[in-house]
Amino acid sequence: MILAYFTANFATLMIIGALIVMMAVNRKLKIPATQCFYVMIAVILLLTVLDFLNSFLAGELDRKPDFNPIRLRTVVDAVNYMLRPIVIMVEVLVVNPKQKNKWLCSIPAVMNAVWYATALFGSKLPFYIDENNSWNGGVLLIQFVYMVQFMYLILLTVYSLYYFGRGNRKTGTIIMVIVLAALLTAFLEHRNILTGYATIVAAFCVMLYYIYLASVFQQEISELFEEKELHIAKQELLLFRGQIHSDFIFDSLSVIRSLAKTDKKASAAVIDSFSAYLRAHLYALQDDSPVAFQWDLDCLKAYLTLVKITNNIDLELHCDLACTAFEVPVLLLESVADYYLQQNDRNGETLYLSTADEGDFVKVLLFTDKTPDEDASASALEELETMRRRLEMQCGGMIETKGNSVSVTIPKQLVNI
Repeated sequence: MILAYFTANFATLMIIGALIVMMAVNRKLKIPATQCFYVMIAVILLLTVLDFLNSFLAGELDRKPDFNPIRLRTVVDAVNYMLRPIVIMVEVLVVNPKQKNKWLCSIPAVMNAVWYATALFGSKLPFYIDENNSWNGGVLLIQFVYMVQFMYLILLTVYSLYYFGRGNRKTGTIIMVIVLAALLTAFLEHRNILTGYATIVAAFCVMLYYIYLASVFQQEISELFEEKELHIAKQELLLFRGQIHSDFIFDSLSVIRSLAKTDKKASAAVIDSFSAYLRAHLYALQDDSPVAFQWDLDCLKAYLTLVKITNNIDLELHCDLACTAFEVPVLLLESVADYYLQQNDRNGETLYLSTADEGDFVKVLLFTDKTPDEDASASALEELETMRRRLEMQCGGMIETKGNSVSVTIPKQLVNI
């Protein structure tokens, strides 16, 4: 009997099996309406069982005269008719462009279930099985289940035209193909040209729409990834534009020119710092991968040396480094220092830099002995915010400002420590 079931429903089971495999492969993608497809698969499999039982019970009276299958066949047929509109109803719910009042789509299916449930209590209105085990239609010229399914097909057609009107031709075309396949199958079965293919076509339509949703979802992910890459590139460009200050470079060159005439030794030291500054920024323009903390610290020291000389201010950097063997985004320390240095009256300021190993994280803390001005420059704030987003995208780290301190937290599993 089991072999006969598989033989009779081979095509349907193969289609459903392929769909289940595809859903298992894509289970981590969270494709929209996945739960609805599980419902449709379950209903289609149950319909194959009910169809097989109906065929089996239809000839059972001839094989076993002592066994009366009429009651059992009535139950099987009633449940079969109650479930048939469920597949197309769920399909309507999946493609429904309106999120509100979706429950209204279930009204025809509920009415259909109530109508055929009366057969379970002896009513002959929907259909009945006579004493000869023959199926007989009820009071309606056309079975109610076919009218309900036709209503859902009309609704799908409306949705298809809706999508076409909104310029979504792909979705509109797929829905129209499903409608035409269902109508063609109904016509051929009504004319007895091709029978027994309703469940197969239903399974095919479900798989077709799932493949379409999966491909659309993959395309959307690809587009989101490209947008994210473009966003990162724009943020990096803004970051580097903000960090290379043309006025600062010209001021540094002017100081070097002046010192070259008066103090060649000091001029050589400034040239070394200026070379280190340019080298760091040129590297950042070519490669955005993280760099060693010590390398970024040397770049900061070179930058602070130029700031002191070009602005003729007293500026000190004190370091208390508990750990240094980790990586940071390139020019991180310079961006954090700029948060203070681009504000007013920083003469005589001391910057304190410390690092600490805090279990799952490495913390870098930069603070000053002065409270930052409330009217911090927009460029300093924008530069720090850009670096914050970049740090988050690169390694999931965080930058927090509080009073006169800036704290940078980097996950240890993502740093070279």
